[in-house]
Amino acid sequence: STTIKPGHEPTLDERIAATTQWLQHTPDTHFVIQMLSTDAERRVEIQSLVAALVARLDPKQVRVYRSNLSGSDRLGVIYGDFLSREAAQDELTRLANAIPAKAPYVRSVSKLK
Repeated sequence: STTIKPGHEPTLDERIAATTQWLQHTPDTHFVIQMLSTDAERRVEIQSLVAALVARLDPKQVRVYRSNLSGSDRLGVIYGDFLSREAAQDELTRLANAIPAKAPYVRSVSKLK
């Protein structure tokens, strides 16, 4: 299993693997905060956002997932695991000034699968 070990800063690929597992076990009814979605080859940008988020937020809640949009490989950065849209929105409002993401928004876990 791909658990992230304490004291070890996971690589992007380790985060993607851990998020893939997390998504398999997380109900579609949960919500996350979408921080970024971009072309998969923009790894440097993705890694710097992840590093900035990990420095400010709970590192275990910072996740990276792979998706495919119209045939192009994409990576997304998400934060949190919320039982309701309202809870995710409250957290987004609370974090608004602390996060370096350009236009974060609440998203359903079902949309990530």
